[in-house]
Amino acid sequence: MMTLSDYQALFRATPYPYLVMTPDLTIVGASGAYLRSVQRSLEEIVGRNVFDAFPAEEGNAEATNIGEVKASLLRALAKGEPDTTAFVRYAVEVNTPQGKRFEERYWSTVHTPVLNEEGTPILVVQNPVDVTELYRYDQQNEVATLQLALPSENNTENFNRAQMHEALSRILNNEREHLRSLFNQAPGFVAVLMGPKHVFEMVNEAYYQLVGHRELIGKAVWDALPEVAGQGFEQFLDQVYRTGVPWITRAMPIAIQREREGPISQRYIDLVYEPYKDQYGTTVGIFAQGYDVTDAVEAQAARRESDERLRDGMDAAKMAVWDWNFTTGELAYSDNIGLVLGFSPTAMDVVGPHIHPDDREKIDRAHREAIAGAGTYQEVVRFLRPDNGRQVWLDSRGKVQFDDEGKAVRMRGVTVDVTERYQAEFELREANRKKDEFLAMLAHELRNPLAPISTAAEMLRLTNAADTRTKKASEVISRQVKHMTALVDDLLDVSRVTRGLVELEKELVDIKGAVASAVEQARPLIEARRHALTVRTDATQATVLGDRTRLVQVIANLLNNAAKYTPQGGEITLAVHAEEGWVDIAVIDNGIGIDTLLLPHVFELFTQAARTPDRAQGGLGIGLALVKTMVALHGGTVTADSAGPGKGSTFTLRLPAITQRLKEHIEDAAREGMLAGPSPLRIMIVDDNVDAAESLAVLLEAQGHQVRVEAHPVPALAQAQLDPPEVLILDIGLPEMDGYELARRLRADPATSSALFIALTGYGQAHDRILSKSSGFEHHFVKPMDIERLGQVLGAVRPAGLS
Repeated sequence: MMTLSDYQALFRATPYPYLVMTPDLTIVGASGAYLRSVQRSLEEIVGRNVFDAFPAEEGNAEATNIGEVKASLLRALAKGEPDTTAFVRYAVEVNTPQGKRFEERYWSTVHTPVLNEEGTPILVVQNPVDVTELYRYDQQNEVATLQLALPSENNTENFNRAQMHEALSRILNNEREHLRSLFNQAPGFVAVLMGPKHVFEMVNEAYYQLVGHRELIGKAVWDALPEVAGQGFEQFLDQVYRTGVPWITRAMPIAIQREREGPISQRYIDLVYEPYKDQYGTTVGIFAQGYDVTDAVEAQAARRESDERLRDGMDAAKMAVWDWNFTTGELAYSDNIGLVLGFSPTAMDVVGPHIHPDDREKIDRAHREAIAGAGTYQEVVRFLRPDNGRQVWLDSRGKVQFDDEGKAVRMRGVTVDVTERYQAEFELREANRKKDEFLAMLAHELRNPLAPISTAAEMLRLTNAADTRTKKASEVISRQVKHMTALVDDLLDVSRVTRGLVELEKELVDIKGAVASAVEQARPLIEARRHALTVRTDATQATVLGDRTRLVQVIANLLNNAAKYTPQGGEITLAVHAEEGWVDIAVIDNGIGIDTLLLPHVFELFTQAARTPDRAQGGLGIGLALVKTMVALHGGTVTADSAGPGKGSTFTLRLPAITQRLKEHIEDAAREGMLAGPSPLRIMIVDDNVDAAESLAVLLEAQGHQVRVEAHPVPALAQAQLDPPEVLILDIGLPEMDGYELARRLRADPATSSALFIALTGYGQAHDRILSKSSGFEHHFVKPMDIERLGQVLGAVRPAGLS
């Protein structure tokens, strides 16, 4: 048996270099071959850290690759298994006749950990082989190249041929593993197919990801991938093998069964078949390489489908997208521009001649304002199509693009053919006009025979007073004439309201008094049907500015409806409540209720609930429509609520209340003669401060004017076209579009171009007034509004009176 001294002798005599270290890299031993290779004695290095014993050359740290050697040592210790560095550049200090110097050397190194019984490293052994002679180093380009031919025999003893063979084999194995790793980690799929049957020889991980993890190596492609047979790949493989000419395809579909007994999945691949040739130029295999592009293909398909949907939608809507380059004047349009314009223009000056002459200045001004202002553009113009000569209405909207210096460079937007909408609106207005004329004519024609019928009934009653039957008949006729007269009055009211002919005679109205009058009007029907009426009010003061007669009519209408639609002996409650600037009037009954399907439509003309046998009186279905319109004219709202059939109904009026301070202000103004005026004006107030706008509206309505309040510019533009006001009071600090822009647009519209424009703003400097004047305002008011001065301005519009 060998003793420890035998092992020590063997260690010293081995021709292979070994360096022994502790886990903290302190040197504890070295073989003789190692000491000779580094020209050091054991005493010089034992007990020292390996990198202190063999430091980098001062000033030339790149010649000594300490980092890679240390990393290899740490990996060996951490994993508990050998770690190899195939090629390391590491300069060492050597003794020469001229003294000590550093000499660049190349090493192939294996670091092997020595483990105890618990598997913990107690030593690490370095086995370096000096392979400098195997490399030719180009100092200028700093490139080392491997020489496969071994050096001659006349080398020093530390450069032994067996070591060189081992080092060379180690290097080549490492390089092969490196290449295999690169092959396996290639982002595209790669396979090497050998022979005419295309047998798999090499396959990388990406190929397995494509076809699924199955046995491939050593199998012909059609045996390994039977589901691929018949998809066209075999003919191209055979073609490349036979001709030696590469074959390339893109986005080729392939059906793959990626899991055993799993579903066939459709994939798309970019694929190259490259011939693999031997040293004689003969094709012996095929190099298959490509990428799975399924995600890209599906994304492109989805994009095409999305584009088609968008294109179909744009065609259906007669909408085109455009891009106007201000620098070149060129216009770029979507492909469907011909559908919208009737031709495909290339520049804006080609479009201009086809715009209606009356709209050209308007659209030019809108372009200039968009460029100079906020950058948004919207205009509707008439356009003469060159392909068929038809005049169409085009709604164009765009946004200006600015460069880094703030210069407008282009505008992008959409143009929509809105001719059908405009035609439909025209036809609707015309139908409404004819309907209103018919209702007015019908009401007048119905009224004509009522007078003689009423007179005849009265004569019957007087001439045959003793005849009981005649007296009863005359009373029936008189009651029905009164009912018919009420229906005709409703028809006349509808006609006047829908044509905008109703003029409210506004005054300060005590709601409690109006409620009392309405109750007196409705009492006969309520008592006739034996209902119990409760009037409840918790408002000490409930005053509104309105037409007393109309408000009484509205409340009485709701009471009559409650009486009609509640079975005899029912309960009706009328409640008045005032808070936070509003007066609420609720009429509550326990009658037949309202179906949930009917509830949203109860305020529409000619809408009626189902008739019941108990219902004593009918109607035309116009009462609630009149209620809603009349309340709206007073700046209020009306709502209906019901839990369903048989569960009663609640109708709630909400009217803007007059505060005590405002009431005193109005009364003072009345005493000064400001409120009377035979010719009221149509006024629109646009202000996002709703409280301020409503308060001003109340004052103006008290002066006899018709006032509409809008909080936002866009609805104001639309309403001004439908019902053009004679006076426009515009707040400057509006959302979405400032008051200057709103004034310019309203001034450009023929419907409002002649109106009086009044600016209302918190800014009153000279330049603010100049800006408002340049935007089309005749007057500039600074908040809070000077009511007396406003009255003078409005009075000057129509000298006949305050109007």
